[in-house]
Amino acid sequence: MGADSEARIVEQWAAIYDAVYESAEDASGADFAGWRSSITGENYSPAETAEWLDGTVDEILSLGPDSVLEIGAGTGLVVAGLLPHVGRYVGTDISATAVARMTRDHGHHPGTEFRVGDADAPDLPDGFDVVVLNSVIHHFPGPGYLRRALERAVKACTVGGTVFVGDVHSLPLREALRLCVLAGRSPGETTAGRVRELLAEQAAQERELVIEPAFFPAFAAEHGLVADMRLKPGVCATEMNLFRYDVRLRPAGTPLIAPGSHPTVPWDGRTAARLVADAAGKGEAVTVTGVLHPDLAPPVTALGELRGLDAIARVDVGALLDGARAAGEGGVRPGELRALAAANGLACYCLPAARESARYDAVLAPEGSASGPAAEAAPLSGRELTNVPRLQ
Repeated sequence: MGADSEARIVEQWAAIYDAVYESAEDASGADFAGWRSSITGENYSPAETAEWLDGTVDEILSLGPDSVLEIGAGTGLVVAGLLPHVGRYVGTDISATAVARMTRDHGHHPGTEFRVGDADAPDLPDGFDVVVLNSVIHHFPGPGYLRRALERAVKACTVGGTVFVGDVHSLPLREALRLCVLAGRSPGETTAGRVRELLAEQAAQERELVIEPAFFPAFAAEHGLVADMRLKPGVCATEMNLFRYDVRLRPAGTPLIAPGSHPTVPWDGRTAARLVADAAGKGEAVTVTGVLHPDLAPPVTALGELRGLDAIARVDVGALLDGARAAGEGGVRPGELRALAAANGLACYCLPAARESARYDAVLAPEGSASGPAAEAAPLSGRELTNVPRLQ
């Protein structure tokens, strides 16, 4: 994608968010204007947005920053939770309306600065403990822009700093999300071939950048860093928790749990309580592989069933999903496993799947023994690790 096309996409998103924020000009407190589930088309509930926001702030603060640069800060959803804990905060956004709102609401706080700019701006300030790109990279024009933005974020870090990338949209799970979206639009009974066409049309119209998890350890290895990737910490069965993940690009030498450095056991149907009890008795890290995510299993299962049908077979997408839910095999929700582990003196890191799967791996370790899991950079075999968003 050329520079002109990239600029057009950035300008389109800036115009969209200027309009969104202007329509909510009188909003006070956390402003979730424009935050709707693509599955239901409805606004997220206050409990769902509070879970997302609190979880995001906690994840950033767990890195122990005194200085934070946030790229794509919007109207300052995250900043209010960070300011009591940091001495310096700089927030940037492509929307002038958003920057004016942040300045109005938070500019009186010592050590703050807000400026208009995009993630590929050459004049980003530097010297930060943590650089945050939260719920923003899906608006990037393409993989080239993503790479440059991440490189600029890494350069903006102080020695030993971390880049936190939140709400990354999962490429392996995108088709399962599209099936949920299609079910929410209630197309009624049609043929399997037509459903597959509708899914293909959604893919062709995709305006967001969707990324395979393997992209980040490969990028990290190229830049002398280590990728620490985790599922979202929440328990609500939202699009955000099911189809997105978080990434930390950390310095080499960070005390992380390396793949293959500890025992690995397959999940055998054990409950969260049993998994935690067994891990607590080991006194070292253990990875449980292939844990079934009960909220992801229905769309992934339904998608597999759809692909196996003849093109002329009659199918109702909503009924197909309902049937997969009714036939659920149980499983363990990542957020519940993490909370139970914390209550028993363990850290729990749930890892995003590298392929289309309703299963995940969970690393359970004594609290304080490491600061996260290290993702291994695997051979890429020339496959594409992102889509290319459609230019409007």
